[in-house]
Amino acid sequence: MNKKLELMYGSLLHDIGKIVYRSNSVDFAKGTHSKIGSQFLNKFKPFQLSGIVDSVSYHHYKELASSSLLDDSVAYITYIADNIASGTDRRASEGDYEGEGNRQRFDKRAPLASIFNVVNSETKGLANYTYSFEKEQVYRYPTDAKKEYTSSQYAALVNKMTDDLSNKLKVGPDSFSSLLQWTESLWSYIPSSTDTNQVMDVSLYDHSKITCAIASCIYDYLTEMNCVNYRKELFSPYEKTKQFYQEDVFLLVSLDMSGIQDFIYNISGSKALKSLRSRSFYLETMLESLVDDLLSDLELSRANLLYTGGGHAYLLLPNTERARDVLASFEGEMKEWFIKIFKTDLSVAIAYKACTGEDLMNSNGTYSDLWQTVSRKLSDKKAHKYSLNEIKLFNSTIHAGTQECKECLRSDIDISEDSLCKICEGIIAISNDLRDYSFFVVSPEGKVPLPRNRYLSVENQDGAERKIKMNKETRIYSKNQPFVGKQLVTNLWMCDYDFSTLNPETKKQGIASYVNREVGIPRLGVLRADIDNLGTTFIKGIPEQYRSISRTATLSRQLSMFFKFELSNILKGARISVIYSGGDDLFLIGAWDDVISKALVLRKAFTRFSAGKLTFSAGIGMYPVKYPISKMASETGVLEDLAKRGEKNQVALWNDSKVFGWSQLEEQILKEKMIPLQEALTNSQEHGKSFLYKMLELLRNEDQINIARLAYLLARSSLSEELTQSIFAWSQNKQQKVELITAIEYLVYQIREAD
Repeated sequence: MNKKLELMYGSLLHDIGKIVYRSNSVDFAKGTHSKIGSQFLNKFKPFQLSGIVDSVSYHHYKELASSSLLDDSVAYITYIADNIASGTDRRASEGDYEGEGNRQRFDKRAPLASIFNVVNSETKGLANYTYSFEKEQVYRYPTDAKKEYTSSQYAALVNKMTDDLSNKLKVGPDSFSSLLQWTESLWSYIPSSTDTNQVMDVSLYDHSKITCAIASCIYDYLTEMNCVNYRKELFSPYEKTKQFYQEDVFLLVSLDMSGIQDFIYNISGSKALKSLRSRSFYLETMLESLVDDLLSDLELSRANLLYTGGGHAYLLLPNTERARDVLASFEGEMKEWFIKIFKTDLSVAIAYKACTGEDLMNSNGTYSDLWQTVSRKLSDKKAHKYSLNEIKLFNSTIHAGTQECKECLRSDIDISEDSLCKICEGIIAISNDLRDYSFFVVSPEGKVPLPRNRYLSVENQDGAERKIKMNKETRIYSKNQPFVGKQLVTNLWMCDYDFSTLNPETKKQGIASYVNREVGIPRLGVLRADIDNLGTTFIKGIPEQYRSISRTATLSRQLSMFFKFELSNILKGARISVIYSGGDDLFLIGAWDDVISKALVLRKAFTRFSAGKLTFSAGIGMYPVKYPISKMASETGVLEDLAKRGEKNQVALWNDSKVFGWSQLEEQILKEKMIPLQEALTNSQEHGKSFLYKMLELLRNEDQINIARLAYLLARSSLSEELTQSIFAWSQNKQQKVELITAIEYLVYQIREAD
């Protein structure tokens, strides 16, 4: 095996001994977690390669300094990478390792803390939320209850790891992605450090993955310099180590796909609602495939991928001439492909900034500036989207069509007999497959186009395995199913909640089925939402002393898992389809009342998830089923923008005059006003919709005479005196009057007969 691959395995597994140490296993000698880890890995023959074992055994200064390793051992690279990922050079720290000699400083029972404890703590204070250990749970919420991770829990994890390392995991270029997914599945809620002097909010998975990414970059950087004496370059004398931290070894890279929302929503035709989710899925998978193409060109792994979602990706790459050339070539190739396939509807841009180990550790206070610079450079790229040659290419590919696609309305592309362009035809074709199958195949044959003469199809597991046997270049993604031991399968977390697919009858209608009801107005509810001040949170939300690339990766992954995985659990049972759920924004369509009720549940879950440190704002519209989806999207987007004005953490409901705080909607409108009215009408034979309509008419009219008429209407009603007095008092207050009108409207929509 080549040295770089051994380094990737070794740097990813370098801290495996921490889990074994915390299990109190009697099978291993006492000592540091490094020593215990190497003893544990030596049980498994495929992992007994020197680059792997040395990275596990000697990734701390004291052990490395006293070793007799060869000068070209990759353990020196793992040591530096571990320091950068940890956010500190630990050379001078006495007892910088977890093991028997440091029982006072390290608490092996300590749970993983929430990253949100420190997020926005300068304005909202520090929190003390931690996670439970449950091994089988993919996602969990932090709580402030006191917790301890027991040695028996760690022992069970060691048993699981032993079984997988013995029977499922392999060592080789086609197997590394499986190991990466394995660490994510098992280590995401294990603390990387149990040092009581530190904040224990970075998981062992996040730390190990970032260490691997950094190590891979360092290896490529040194290789281009023709440096093979890693000890001299990185370790001894120490002045060389300090100098290396100051070198521009890395590139922080941002990749962006523009035009996503217009591509998804600017459609019409009879199949528009049915193809919405498929269009969103197509772009999401395209981005993942683009990232994998780039990483493949660079001979790197998904460990170097920091984040994907919402049409954006961030990567950590080596600052080598080859990497810069690959980035330039890749961007040019992708821009040309996007122009040929999508004209100006979709585009791609890549920007990057060279950075040092000190930048990534924030030891010089430049970490936030690094991200801001990359963001600014990307904005400049997007503002000057096309070069002269690319404009010429666009003009040369103009197709003077006489027909337009009945879905996307393009006329500059070949149209089929069914009046569909090939892209819309393919998207509609995979719509049914998406509901039934969980494997996405990128190969020379398929239904919708991807770069490099490949296509996307959706298959069951047998179909996916057949395709990879036919062509080894085939790439397979599984949806929400991490596979350990399966080669060439990458798991993608995707929120695919779609209530309409759970029933054979509603499956045929899809989203349109949500207006079918016996009681209540037959309307679709549309929600668009995104997190408030997320950009600021990433750049400045983590206090200066805690900023590091590992914490950024942790924050990104936690947000991504909430919106891509946990959201399905939150929506369970609701008549809703998730059209889009990225790392920070959301688009839902469903029965109008389910959309509102679940929005309130989602807001509470998000508050719980983020320890109250983050909020989101939303727009919620209500539409007839045949209303153009493009208008639903744009009008709800306007409502979302209204909700984000001023204080944010708000919802704009139905129109621009109803912008409320989330608590205001739930407590003052629905609980305080709507529910008492609903109960009163349920218990009375005298009052129905006509009574509500009359109240609405009087409340909406500002004339003084209508106040008297409202008092008269209430006095003659059979409502309780307490409720009539409350209604009249609410009508005299401007804010409470709007709340009352909204509550009555909500109630009318609920009890109105279906069309």
